[in-house]
Amino acid sequence: MLKRISKLLCFVALASVGSVASAEESIAFCLPEWKEMHFDDSAKAQQHLAAVKKLGCEAKIDNHGGHTDVVYRSPKWKSMEVADDKLAHQWESWLKKAGFETLHGHAADHGGDAHAGHEGHDHAAHDHDHAGHSHGPGQVEEVNYRITDWKTIHIENQEQLAELTAMLKGLGCELKSSQHSGHADLSFRCPQWKHIEVGSHQVATTWEQWLAKTGFEVKHSH
Repeated sequence: MLKRISKLLCFVALASVGSVASAEESIAFCLPEWKEMHFDDSAKAQQHLAAVKKLGCEAKIDNHGGHTDVVYRSPKWKSMEVADDKLAHQWESWLKKAGFETLHGHAADHGGDAHAGHEGHDHAAHDHDHAGHSHGPGQVEEVNYRITDWKTIHIENQEQLAELTAMLKGLGCELKSSQHSGHADLSFRCPQWKHIEVGSHQVATTWEQWLAKTGFEVKHSH
């Protein structure tokens, strides 16, 4: 995952699908490498396959040795919108357990202790372990960010436009976009301090660099 994020540092214009009209909460997610999930119950395997396909993943079933593998990936950042913060945490927990890297911006007053009250997002009860994002209880690092004025990026590549849109949605930014001849303008701002939580110092530093390069004011307590 660090390799994936580092590539994004090379071009500030970088998913999401659909309109930039914001819902209550957004979560961005990606899974660059193929992930295998093993199921002894074929019905549960089919449910998982349907779920990841609905998220827009490439996915397939592999039956062997008396069990079923669901194999899937989502190499580009995408985003999903949910009605409220509680659902966002539940979905983020599910995505992480399924192997995805996620982005979900929290308000500045949304401290780590508040998470224990959200089903599916209790850091004291769950260890996350996936590529580039593994931590145990009490090992979460926060990267704080804001961008008070509107920033506009000119993007010619539609895939980069989609991916950057998803990432900014996941970060909780306000977005506006307009299409012009041969390119699109994507404008965004995040006037209030927000933060993302990651599982290692290395990942935190990488996101700090990306946010700064994209125009954000960034704070990361080392």
